[in-house]
Amino acid sequence: MELPQLALDAYVAISLVIATPWLYHTFSSSSKSNTHQALSTLLLLHTLYILHALFVSPPQNIFKTLGLHLTASPEALRAGVADLYGAPQNVPPHLDTLLKKLGLMDLRLIYLRFGHHVLTTCSHCQSFDDFALYAFPGPLLEYIREIAFVGLLTLPKSSTAHLRPLGLGTLLAALLAEVYWTLTAQVVIPREKDIPAVNWHDNLLQTRHTLFLLLPILLTILPSLGLHHIPILGALIPVPENSSSHSNNNTLPPAQYQLQGQTPRLPENATLSQAAKSTIDTIAHIVPTLHLLKYVHAAVMRSQDPINPNTTTAHHEREQEAEKAAQPTSSPSLHTLASTWWATEAHEGHIVRTDPTVTSVLKSVGLSLDDEQKDPTTGDILLPEGQLKTSARMAVEFLKEQGGKPSPYWV
Repeated sequence: MELPQLALDAYVAISLVIATPWLYHTFSSSSKSNTHQALSTLLLLHTLYILHALFVSPPQNIFKTLGLHLTASPEALRAGVADLYGAPQNVPPHLDTLLKKLGLMDLRLIYLRFGHHVLTTCSHCQSFDDFALYAFPGPLLEYIREIAFVGLLTLPKSSTAHLRPLGLGTLLAALLAEVYWTLTAQVVIPREKDIPAVNWHDNLLQTRHTLFLLLPILLTILPSLGLHHIPILGALIPVPENSSSHSNNNTLPPAQYQLQGQTPRLPENATLSQAAKSTIDTIAHIVPTLHLLKYVHAAVMRSQDPINPNTTTAHHEREQEAEKAAQPTSSPSLHTLASTWWATEAHEGHIVRTDPTVTSVLKSVGLSLDDEQKDPTTGDILLPEGQLKTSARMAVEFLKEQGGKPSPYWV
């Protein structure tokens, strides 16, 4: 990946073209806070610094400087460096050491993987691990610096605060990807001179600086673009806590989420992710509500004629009389059939709960239906409540708590 190299005077001219409108826009408005102006100025300096690293101070590469192929002989490299400095005795000692190392093809592969600076300055490195440990602190410090800078741009209560996870996550993912590619990429030096070799160090360095250049600028302008309103991008871009965008073209029509005659509860600028979350919350409240409705209806129907253990026989007789009375010449009404069915259910349930065999079996397996008994004078518990009855009571209380109260998500 070759980037054009600029002279210093051209870089200064471009910097003035960029900085003049930037600073004018930053300090011309009195409504902007001092923090906003300071961060904008810091972003400008950061942008100019990265541009200098990309276009004025690219990574050093002795093969590109001399215009030689990676398979060039050590003598050709030494002659090229001597011509560059005027005479062999003018060659700096560190370059002389580098030329000796480049006489080995394995070290040329290290040169492509870890770069010019590592192979030139590391005097104690002998193995791959030595070069790797020596090479990683530099990029790691650059990522730490960029993480701190993104943290400054996304201060709490700022317009970009909600983008901090996106920015930091991008930098961490880029760091892991760069480490992976640096350690595992296959470095090959082609024998054909017309086929360029992949210089992994230089490519990864320029990619890293490009990310450092674009990420802070994108984090600054993303809140004003309102991309979180777009359904597909809304799942990837965090939503501001207090969104002030009211563009009708990018919001979801409230009519899709309300019944006729109801007032919408979703905000006008609600995104698809917000609507989906509200829907899930509503469903989470409706499910226990429906269960509560089902059990309450059954309990009401069964308790229309309460059953007393002392009047079981009388109740059964009244039930039989009701069944006989509910048999007119025509088909019985639905209400009559339902009342008869629920009365039978209540009678059968009472028989099961009072059957001595059933109660003894339930007690033996730890599922007693006994009521809690207390001493009327001291209030001490004489007989604890049965486990099965406690479980049933807790289930009903849960349904009452979750489904009985009005849902804040209903529209």
